[in-house]
Amino acid sequence: MELSLTEIQDKLAQVEADRKALEAALKAQRAAELTDFANQLRNQIIERGYTVDDVFAVLTKGRRKASAKRRAGDYNRYVDPNNPERGYSRGPLPAWLREMMIAEGYDVADKAQREEFKANYLTQAA
Repeated sequence: MELSLTEIQDKLAQVEADRKALEAALKAQRAAELTDFANQLRNQIIERGYTVDDVFAVLTKGRRKASAKRRAGDYNRYVDPNNPERGYSRGPLPAWLREMMIAEGYDVADKAQREEFKANYLTQAA
């Protein structure tokens, strides 16, 4: 049984339509089951005398703090020794730092010179 080009294209279009319908049904079923599961969990939590917030706090304990500590500890913070309120740790150079570098003859576009400047002219904050 040989199919014509049009018949093959029609069958492919039908298969694609069926695939999209199945994906939509799968998505709807997963959402319904997730809602049902969440309701069951909520009921168990309440039956045991806890709140959802209590359980959530235990499940997420330490995750945010660890990532915040890791991020904060990964970068050195430098301050202007003449004005400790002006600091820099990473990202675009602040205007005050650019001005200081240029005044001392450093090229702000050169990473090696930026590092040298930070080591020689800035104080590392604790």
